[in-house]
Amino acid sequence: MEKENEYRQTQDIATAQPFDLAKHSSIGVGGEAKIAFYPQSAAQLTALLRQFYEEKRAYYVVGNMTNILPSDRGTDKAIVCTKKLVGLKFGDKTFAYAGEQSGAFLRRCREAEKGGAEFLAGIPCTIGGALYMNAGAAGVYISEIVDSVLVVREGELQTLEKAECEYSYKKSLFMRNKDVIVGATLKLHDSKKQTIDENIRCFLQRRAHLPKGKSMGCIFKNPDGFAAGELIEKAGLKGLRLGGAFVSEEHGNFIINDGAAKADDIKRLIKIVQNAVFAQYGVQLKEEIQYLD
Repeated sequence: MEKENEYRQTQDIATAQPFDLAKHSSIGVGGEAKIAFYPQSAAQLTALLRQFYEEKRAYYVVGNMTNILPSDRGTDKAIVCTKKLVGLKFGDKTFAYAGEQSGAFLRRCREAEKGGAEFLAGIPCTIGGALYMNAGAAGVYISEIVDSVLVVREGELQTLEKAECEYSYKKSLFMRNKDVIVGATLKLHDSKKQTIDENIRCFLQRRAHLPKGKSMGCIFKNPDGFAAGELIEKAGLKGLRLGGAFVSEEHGNFIINDGAAKADDIKRLIKIVQNAVFAQYGVQLKEEIQYLD
């Protein structure tokens, strides 16, 4: 009976409608996925992933899709979208579900007078996405406020302590294993609303110069001792165009879709930039975006 209830839950959150990757991706490219699931609780997500695990079914987990480059051909894999897996619990420590949007999360933290996460201001991510890639700004990363992360591993809920998450610069355990992030317990501190507002303004000002338009944010990680954007600019690659995709004139580490780009245009442009920077400076740029094929 318990198994039947779990399967019924997964059916309740499934949609047979195709998932248009281009409409969901911030870069605005990609084909279709045949089916998408929208879990609304840890129980629903666990039941869904347990079913996938038992059936050996392939899937992708996505949030805002702000640092994901889908394929023009779409995908046969199921999409598990966490946007409805939301909620916050405040106490001595704060628990945030993976689907919480950074902006909404910060507004709730402000009302609760909890500070420490203001560096997320202006980053168009979900908490799950931030935890997955160790997102941050101005040298501050979400790993610094993580206490533990709740995941689904092989169909079962598990709690990982911060040390088990293997965080480093723009990296985590979750980028190389199949754990799916449900949420995290975060170490925030008491703070006045005015102080939180001032910190948010400061971080937003730091991001004010970033290019507008359809993009995935920064394409490449900063190599040791270098800024990827500066290397791209010095290599004379700003403005370089391939189809509807071009390297931003404002920031070399951004590739913009002018509305007519295909995913293949962007992939090829990324390779051209990598090859040109390596040829001129001997530095291999590594993507911080994820590919969805």
